Amino acid sequence: MIIKTGTFREHALAWPVFLAIFGVLFGVTLFFGRFVDAAWDINLLLFLNPDAYIPVLDELIIMQTDFALLYLVVIPLAWVIGYYITRNRPTGQKRARRVLHVLGIVFAVWYGMGMFVHDKGIFYWSEYEYPMVFLPLALILLTGFYFAGNLYLWLDDENQAKLAHAFWLTLLALFFVNALGEDTIKEWIGRPRPLNDANAAWNGGIRQLNDEIVRGSYSYISGHTSSFWAQTIIYFMLIKSWKFRAPLLLLGCFHGFTRIYTAAHFPYCVIMATFFGITVTASIYHCLWNHRHLPLIAMLLLSFTLYSLNQNPLLPGIIAVITIAWFLLYQYRHRNAPSYTPLDNALAWGGKG
Repeated sequence: MIIKTGTFREHALAWPVFLAIFGVLFGVTLFFGRFVDAAWDINLLLFLNPDAYIPVLDELIIMQTDFALLYLVVIPLAWVIGYYITRNRPTGQKRARRVLHVLGIVFAVWYGMGMFVHDKGIFYWSEYEYPMVFLPLALILLTGFYFAGNLYLWLDDENQAKLAHAFWLTLLALFFVNALGEDTIKEWIGRPRPLNDANAAWNGGIRQLNDEIVRGSYSYISGHTSSFWAQTIIYFMLIKSWKFRAPLLLLGCFHGFTRIYTAAHFPYCVIMATFFGITVTASIYHCLWNHRHLPLIAMLLLSFTLYSLNQNPLLPGIIAVITIAWFLLYQYRHRNAPSYTPLDNALAWGGKG
């Protein structure tokens, strides 16, 4: 870890080192984009694409590929909001735990109802050929919110601070991996997706899953795959238990497979997205763990990303103003607080009773 004691020198060194590593990883991924459209890549895609409906697997594929990024966002976000509202206050954390448990029930019912009313125009999703996907999604949300709520009691204050720190590093990773890296690489390489008309010479035999047909944008590299790793690798590095790491790696491999199975991406695009997402996020963890003012940096980068997506300054401006005001207020209220204490880069499980 570069930042071990929180000195200005360490902070000044951390960013140049990370940006240099990011530049190398970006360049390597961009360079290997020269080798797209290889025959083995197309043949492997056709081999992995199913010829007919496979019960259960098809539903799980659609559930994971369409909704994984949803539950990976809303559950940690809800937890970190509760953490900042109630931190270091056991009574408040018990209330936050109940709130998250209630949210789990609400989200589970909301999405579980998709099995029956997904085609009625009530929810934001469109009609699904496999409405059964909403059942496992509801169970994941229910279980995830239940587990997240219990973390307020299972983890002591120091380990909760580490988990919140990991959340902001993850937001930072999403900016560099996807908003800055993946989007730029896609535009510069410009590889059409498998189902694009540019591949009409051979893609007619691909079985299309109606719940996930993607023809527009570009394939190299897979944004779903790279963002999955950006959202999980910080926690993988922080929680040094293979009881957590092994299932996470298996889920990540399955997530990448869903993008091939649905013919949204070529296998090569998924492989290189895995490389890019994991290495960039791991370098963020090693270079910027213990970096001061991560919430400020992450939220300002989020504002910039939102503005770059729609060129409307209203929402990004509101987020930026609120973030800066909150940061200044926090600094003023803690002006006499003890000096910054770096966090250990491992999360130890231990309940508070």
